[in-house]
Amino acid sequence: MATSAVRTDSLVAAARAAQEQWERRPPAQRADVLREAVRVIRRHADRIADTVIAETAKPRTEAIANELYAAADHAQWLSRNVERVLRDEPVPVTQLHLKMKRAWIVYEPFGVVGAITPWNVPFAIPFGVVATAIAAGNGVVLKPSEHTPESAEWVVRVLEEAGMPLGLVQPAPCDREAGEALVAEPGIAKLFFTGSVAVGRKVAAAAGARGCPVVLELGGRDAMVVFADADVDRAVEGAAFASFLNAGQACVSAERLFVERPLYDEFRRKLEQFAQTLELAPLVLTKEVRPAEVVDGPLPDEELFAPVVAIETFDGDDDAVRRANDTSFGLGASVWTRDLERADRVARRLDAGMVWVNDFGYSFATGQAPWGGTKASGFGRTSGKHGLYECVQVKYMDADRGRMKPGWWFPYDDRTASALRNTLDVLYGEGFERARAAWRHRRDLVHLAKRSR
Repeated sequence: MATSAVRTDSLVAAARAAQEQWERRPPAQRADVLREAVRVIRRHADRIADTVIAETAKPRTEAIANELYAAADHAQWLSRNVERVLRDEPVPVTQLHLKMKRAWIVYEPFGVVGAITPWNVPFAIPFGVVATAIAAGNGVVLKPSEHTPESAEWVVRVLEEAGMPLGLVQPAPCDREAGEALVAEPGIAKLFFTGSVAVGRKVAAAAGARGCPVVLELGGRDAMVVFADADVDRAVEGAAFASFLNAGQACVSAERLFVERPLYDEFRRKLEQFAQTLELAPLVLTKEVRPAEVVDGPLPDEELFAPVVAIETFDGDDDAVRRANDTSFGLGASVWTRDLERADRVARRLDAGMVWVNDFGYSFATGQAPWGGTKASGFGRTSGKHGLYECVQVKYMDADRGRMKPGWWFPYDDRTASALRNTLDVLYGEGFERARAAWRHRRDLVHLAKRSR
């Protein structure tokens, strides 16, 4: 993908030309493309992984498990569920005075949406965003990171090889100027941004200035809460994975470990020993190779994006929740204990968009699970049915033969106002109160019925 200047309006126009035909295709036909995309990913798996590794230096295991598995699972889930999730949805009309109506909800694509995606997961994140958007009938202008342009090129290649119309997804230049132009482009109906909190806030402000909705998946400082009854060896290995995956360059990295006091010494000793055995890839931006570090907490409330985790003790559920929630971030969290009832109680109290029990982050690679956070970590969701809903406009529609005129239409008069007031008790009273009100106000009901002719 080039980094020279380009007119974003021309990219939008090209995407819209393809999108206008694409949205007319039944969802089942769009699903066929996504189903084929899974086959294409499998066919080119090694080459895609090679590209990701060349641009990020991440281990092959991570390139496969976190990039290819996530992309394939999202495409597969979308192919199996988009028709069901976005079909017209009947809306029961239960009100007595509206019984002549039928109603339903229709889900319609925005048109052309924009996606600005990061370098740390350079294939799976743009693929998931783009695949969900086109499944819903949209076109996309994709602006990837300037550090990983070739990984993002595979997104377009895979989908076009799977049968997506040429031009439906338009790759934009990778530089900052292209991103700013995309945010400002009036032809972009919605923006999906994954990146830092600081840039995300600027994107939201600039898009909001022109009334453009956004979905933001920003940074995190995930909490990992380990109770004294946890399987200590599993929790230690889980902490190492959660903290040092991708050399700590993950938005959901567990940067804050909270260990119940009776387990703290053993847990910290084993984690530090485990960390010393790890050989991490260099950081993408600086090319620096850093060791995995376990340090005393707390640290300043800033995302580290490095292989560093702070560890603290806690005493009991309330203390764990207080410490875990003491941050401006709210992306993910995890709870480690053999007591699943306790895990459920604590998980429900944590301020996070996702909470895993005795595991970490796996739902990123599951198509059915929504992904996103709270507080400074952003808003909106990608993936799953909620990700599809982010890609459509919700329209309420109804059918009415027009044989009855509503009693509250013009002309107004005191008699009608009184009748409407008294009928409030008939429509919304409780139990036998409604029947008594109907008898008491029967003349008002007759008046309104005559007005409806």
